Amino acid sequence: MNTYKYKDFADMIREETGFGWEDIKDNLPVYQTTVLIDIMTELGLFVNKQLAQEISIRDNAVFYLRKLIQDGKYWHRRGPRDGWSPIHVIHILPLIRNKAAFELLLDIIRYHEDDLDYWLTEDVPSLMVAFGEEFIEPLKEFTEDETLEAFARSTATEALGALGIKFPQHQNEIKQHLIKLLKSTEDGTFAGIVADGLASFHDPSVMPVIHRAFKEGRIDDPFVDEEELEDTINGVFHDLDADNFKRNTANPLDYFSMENIERLHLINSKEEEEEEFEPENNMSQNKKKIGRNEPCPCGSGLKYKKCCMGT
Repeated sequence: MNTYKYKDFADMIREETGFGWEDIKDNLPVYQTTVLIDIMTELGLFVNKQLAQEISIRDNAVFYLRKLIQDGKYWHRRGPRDGWSPIHVIHILPLIRNKAAFELLLDIIRYHEDDLDYWLTEDVPSLMVAFGEEFIEPLKEFTEDETLEAFARSTATEALGALGIKFPQHQNEIKQHLIKLLKSTEDGTFAGIVADGLASFHDPSVMPVIHRAFKEGRIDDPFVDEEELEDTINGVFHDLDADNFKRNTANPLDYFSMENIERLHLINSKEEEEEEFEPENNMSQNKKKIGRNEPCPCGSGLKYKKCCMGT
């Protein structure tokens, strides 16, 4: 039974953009890459799997996707189709899955951390994981870059944690790398994120390292609780950890599904309505300490660390 507002994706595209998808979909393979990217931009949010895959198989896709990313007009609302194109790009890059695409994704994180906003902590780790185990080494190098902000680096530590679970043969080397980061970083917030990543392996042997980091004052983050990390290691948050792993190993192509695009459309419409009337902040809620693994008070349904913790 179809539970969507629209009977199919073509119907959604037509209703929301006035674009006649049925008239062009069979001709996509003969279009130049630049034309495909122009179509993606024109569609705004409403890009489907067929178009995303067609762009991803082009030999020159990374070149033209990089040009789009470098053009600032695509990044913000009220620009070309309201800033959705760069978000589509980061989800197309793992479909290409080569070194150039991976390096472009890292550059986007480096130079557009603030522009990515919610997508940085929510989707980027899964996009890194989608590149596969052969990209573990460059991910490790990315986490060692102290010039990056903590939450930009944390995308790679979270991806490494998921890769360590997905590919057990790499788990020990990843664990040792995170321990090295915890011992060497001078960023107290990043140290807390790394400790949280270590705890996700549910290995009691890492707890002395975490205790030592707290004792030495390396972890300087009010949202990281020593007892909560121990609970994580002991499997207290098993269901949440399972959901987190599922999210971090999601197929990037699922982003372009009708279900997800309609969900994003509803969220986007709600945000636009709220921009017209922004209620007063609940000061008592803002002052209350929220655990990293607790549900985010914004109501997203995500863990706090995966949602508004960095904002």
